[in-house]
Amino acid sequence: MVLHEVERTLCECCNRLRRREMVHHTIHSGNFEPSELKIGRLLGSGGFGSVYEATYCGERIAIKKLHQGTKNERAALESFEAESSILHFRHPNIVRTLAVLTIMEIRCIIMEFAGERNLQSVINDPFEELDANRRRKFSLNIATALQFAHQQGLAHLDLKPGNVLVTAEDQCKLADFGCCRAVEENNKPASPTKSNLTGTYAYRAPELLKGESPTTKADVYSYGICLWQMLKREQPYGNENQHVIIFGVVAYQLRPELNDEITGDGQYVNLIRQCWQAEAKFRPTASEIVAKLQQIKAETDFSKERLSEKLCDHQVCLQNSRLH
Repeated sequence: MVLHEVERTLCECCNRLRRREMVHHTIHSGNFEPSELKIGRLLGSGGFGSVYEATYCGERIAIKKLHQGTKNERAALESFEAESSILHFRHPNIVRTLAVLTIMEIRCIIMEFAGERNLQSVINDPFEELDANRRRKFSLNIATALQFAHQQGLAHLDLKPGNVLVTAEDQCKLADFGCCRAVEENNKPASPTKSNLTGTYAYRAPELLKGESPTTKADVYSYGICLWQMLKREQPYGNENQHVIIFGVVAYQLRPELNDEITGDGQYVNLIRQCWQAEAKFRPTASEIVAKLQQIKAETDFSKERLSEKLCDHQVCLQNSRLH
């Protein structure tokens, strides 16, 4: 279906259903006006839906339209319901969902427009600088997003650089909650575990690969792989066969190669190793990660201040020696 047909179909369906008062959610607590929706170019497409740039009442937004007639209709519906569950989320590092609309057979999710780049594209771009300061900032952005989601009782379960958007202000925002699951305070699933958990195998925690129940600690494992990828700017496990990766991770605690001498960032490397521990109980929580990154930042800032003071003192000494 071409773009103008998508737009026309959405508007026709909205007009019919508004008369029946069947629109489930609204934008900015007002009635959704289909005539104000203008769909633009395609931003990206996945297994269950496509995301378009759009405007609504003059505001730049993104709209995700779920594919119709997919082979796994149940999984597509579960993904839609999962993304709908974060409608109430308000966090600067999470892409905000503005509205969830089920209109006839067309399911749409309207979101804030958070930019066209994702973290994967930044990692892959040789012209993008990703030094220690920027890497730590991105790491903290993602960790605070996870902390918030976990505090709301949700595990994301598909954390990877491709699902982290990088805004024009150079801030990271966590996106695509289509795989998320509710977990209780004791980190047990709030509902029976579904056997069709999706996600990318290279980032998936070993307990999930073994078919165990998902917890927030699975996100921490994925986070560790993301940190490694920002550090090395490579794909985890390269082009290795998917089945070899799964077997290696589960049976032999296989992890991407990490060498202290190469990186020269001991605290960051140590955090990566903590996050991808084989046993979930030994991994830090998102809150502990946030605290650790804030500590690293404070220590780095202090070291820079001390170095600056020493340089100033040295310059003063040189000037005094020249005067004498």
